Amino acid sequence: MKLGKDPIIVLVFIALALGFYFFSAREERHGEEKRARVEEVIDGDTIIIDDGRDSHVRYLGIDTPEISIQGSPGDPLAEEAKIFNERLVEGKRVRLEFDKDKYDRYGRLLAHVFVGEMHVNKEILKNGYGLPLVIEPNKLYSELMYSAAAEAKRQRKGVWGDLTELKPPSGNDEFLIDVTKADRYEGKRVVARGVINDVVEKEKVTVLSIEGGLNVVIFSDDLGNFEFFGIDPAHYYRGKNVQVTGRVRMYKGEPEIIVDHPMLIRTIE
Repeated sequence: MKLGKDPIIVLVFIALALGFYFFSAREERHGEEKRARVEEVIDGDTIIIDDGRDSHVRYLGIDTPEISIQGSPGDPLAEEAKIFNERLVEGKRVRLEFDKDKYDRYGRLLAHVFVGEMHVNKEILKNGYGLPLVIEPNKLYSELMYSAAAEAKRQRKGVWGDLTELKPPSGNDEFLIDVTKADRYEGKRVVARGVINDVVEKEKVTVLSIEGGLNVVIFSDDLGNFEFFGIDPAHYYRGKNVQVTGRVRMYKGEPEIIVDHPMLIRTIE
């Protein structure tokens, strides 16, 4: 009897092993999934779902303009991005597809979002309502995100349209700070104005210094967003009066704001 059962046991073991292998392979390719209804759209890349915990979901692979909320200035096209997202998902049943890191530091779920066969993250980028943002180890669909953004560029949609029309919300002036006191606003989104009186170009970063003590930082990976509009930041902004919107952070004892698109740093009279 023992000899008769051995082949069956071996076959069962092989079947289980194969099942585990294919399941693991699928997980590596597509990740864990979840289905839920969208209760609320927060902005262009964040929603709340009705999973019993009212979980916030942050879309993977994209970064849409920051919406104006209490205590924080908004970016150009932020309201339009939110409205577009609402049209795609509000009140609808969605499928969430997760990558390797399922949560961000704020406890939000990180996911690619689908309504039927429509890939919401891709649609937002394809229509110019955001920039690609791929952060390792979450690289699922990264090439698709870059391809969608490239399509929006070709058609000059949204954030790739006319820079003169990409204006910040009118209420942003209330967030204007004194540049000489920028270090007091660490961690907060603000609006700052001043003359660029110094420029430092390095291999990985260009630093524009606003007179008074605030640096505007543009990483080399984002230079292409400026070049698309014919802007060489190191020369274009030098000596000009600018307005910049973004979050203040401290780096080596100096306050700075990182910008990744020219709609966030505007020349002013």
